[in-house]
Amino acid sequence: MDNKKDIERFFGDPFAAELINCNDSLIRRSVTGISASCEMLSKLAEKKGMKQERGYIDNIMRMCCDLMRSAELSNALAAEKLAADDMIIVRADFFLGDFAGSCEAASRGRCTVTVGETSPSYFRTDRELLRFLLLSFVRRLTVGGDGGRNAFEVSCREELKTLNISVKALRTFVDEGLIGQPDVFDEHYREVCAGLAERLGASAEISDNELVVGIPLHDGSRGGLTEAPSAEPERDYFNSFSIMLGNM
Repeated sequence: MDNKKDIERFFGDPFAAELINCNDSLIRRSVTGISASCEMLSKLAEKKGMKQERGYIDNIMRMCCDLMRSAELSNALAAEKLAADDMIIVRADFFLGDFAGSCEAASRGRCTVTVGETSPSYFRTDRELLRFLLLSFVRRLTVGGDGGRNAFEVSCREELKTLNISVKALRTFVDEGLIGQPDVFDEHYREVCAGLAERLGASAEISDNELVVGIPLHDGSRGGLTEAPSAEPERDYFNSFSIMLGNM
């Protein structure tokens, strides 16, 4: 697959969609069983002070995140463009503040994300799909880093009827192929970003060091601002941040 059209044809193919759906069910069922067993083993290892065994269990869980990343991104790229009724209203400054803190926690310090200019703007989106879009860019640059701490800045600004959300790397990054990275989503991250943005009804402009996502601002004509949640429920282990940044 050399370009965006090849990926669009693949994920739009009926057989590919059926295959992705079957693999998704298999992966989720398997990961559920593996993680449940790991939880019991972890309690036993902690009780007996088995530090080395606990490390093995942690490695198994991180590999489960790799499986879940493949399933989540495949499903997202195979999905139809979301209708407005399938999305919720989100406040930009709250969303970016949560995004910044969650990135650093999930990456265990491999990357830091600061919040730059923001605004209390409202827009309609699917939070998880938007997170995957932004995290695809963060993951690409962090995986391709030199092993040290990678710094990013997230910000947003209004432009006419559009909110532009930016994720910028605070260092120079040359977009080259990643040696030893077999993950097709890492290898074709530009096409992945474009596909995720399309399903959100957004645009994505990517340079070597910045991703800018353009999303229509909420115009107030479909539902009230009370749809915008003030808080989110506690995330489980296989949340979007852990899946994308937890095993690099």
